[in-house]
Amino acid sequence: MKLNRILFGILMLFALNSCEEFLEEDPSRAGGVLPEDVFSSYDKSYAALVGTYDALSHYYFDGLSSVICADVIGDDMLINSEGNYNWFVSTYQLNVLANYNDAYNPWRRGYAVINNANNLIAYAGGIADATEEQINYLTGQAYAVRAYTYLRLVQMYAPAYIADPLAPQGLILRTAPSDSESPDLGRSTVQETYDLILEDLEEAEKLLDYDEFYKGFLDKRTVHALMARTHLLMENWEEASQYAEMAILGSGEEGSEMELMIKEEWVAGFAHQTTESMFVLDYQIEDNNVYLTIPSFYYPAFGYSSVRANDKFVEMFDAADYRRNVLANDLTWDDGSLIDPDKNWMILKFGHDSQVGNAKSTKIRVSEMYLIWAEAEAELGNYNQAQSLVDNVIKRSNSLADRPSVEGEELINLILDERRRELFGEGFRWFDIKRRLQPYKREGDHWVKFDFGPNDADYYRLTFPIPQYEIDANTALTEADQNIGY
Repeated sequence: MKLNRILFGILMLFALNSCEEFLEEDPSRAGGVLPEDVFSSYDKSYAALVGTYDALSHYYFDGLSSVICADVIGDDMLINSEGNYNWFVSTYQLNVLANYNDAYNPWRRGYAVINNANNLIAYAGGIADATEEQINYLTGQAYAVRAYTYLRLVQMYAPAYIADPLAPQGLILRTAPSDSESPDLGRSTVQETYDLILEDLEEAEKLLDYDEFYKGFLDKRTVHALMARTHLLMENWEEASQYAEMAILGSGEEGSEMELMIKEEWVAGFAHQTTESMFVLDYQIEDNNVYLTIPSFYYPAFGYSSVRANDKFVEMFDAADYRRNVLANDLTWDDGSLIDPDKNWMILKFGHDSQVGNAKSTKIRVSEMYLIWAEAEAELGNYNQAQSLVDNVIKRSNSLADRPSVEGEELINLILDERRRELFGEGFRWFDIKRRLQPYKREGDHWVKFDFGPNDADYYRLTFPIPQYEIDANTALTEADQNIGY
């Protein structure tokens, strides 16, 4: 593959100029929906819902930061030691402090989304020209988005559920519209946070229908998928299995079951909505995301291009595995020179679409549900079922692979390794290590290496600190409410 060096240089110059502008953003403008301006009509309220999804997709939250952090905190991805423009370097080094942007930005943006959702829940019932169906839709969407956001935040800022559900290091559970005059709230327990997420998803399940066409909003299918994710984190294996299956099967009507994409579609990249996409951030050209996007950081050119795959991770792929084709260390420019002279492993999974940065971002897809279902069935001792489920994912990419025959811990580890091969770059690895309290070890060409386990002092690094501004401004918090290690 050859790429034009001159075009790349022009684009990067534009990127650096753009950075100065967005870094000067006034934090006070991150706020939420103003009810007196919005909930006078259904059309305005629907626009507020669109704005809530837009806030969800912000580059400081699920459009970039929370995903990149989840990848480079893990052991499969790394940030280049040079040419990284200082983006996500401290995160990769597991050296995020309470006043660092990588801790501050997702928290602030996540709670802005939550406040928007709280306004929709509180005021949708009073929209004068809305039908009952429209009110239910807006309210169900708000519950679903709030659950989605709290689930992302609890994985980042709270210890693993199985470590201690009663630990008082859960989130701040804001369930009503808030402003500067609202009373301050302290941290919940981890259990209370997960309970609220499940309650929100149950409410959304009642109010939302299936949408087999548009994947830019959550629907009943994706609510089931989020239930599967949540129960997986809680190790509620029966529920995780049940909801993953429900997410795949859909409404039960003819044609509603979703299938895995074919291998040619997988290796073609994830710039577009795929046939197995359940929920995507539906970026449009006018969003003008450019360099603050997943493809900008992952794709080998036309962006920051600073994320690489670890060489030990690349070795996990069988030579016949098609997914191996999106990893390369020998790409050249049009003059024949290497794009990465150090021959680090570049990632072609997330390309640009019609212009730089304009790509759909898949957040939930069928493969994840098969792997949740398989892991849960293996934990329940249903080994034949688990083997069949994970084999669906394996065979799609490697038709020569044998059907798994191992059982017990060997089968569970096989499924977890398959999650790594299938979902890399999609924001899972940090949370997969943490949710099972696995040992954390970086080897190979990582330029920052670690080797510690859940009983070691360094394990605190796998949980972000609560931002210092929250502790300073919130009278219900003290320094004693900060996460361990910070």
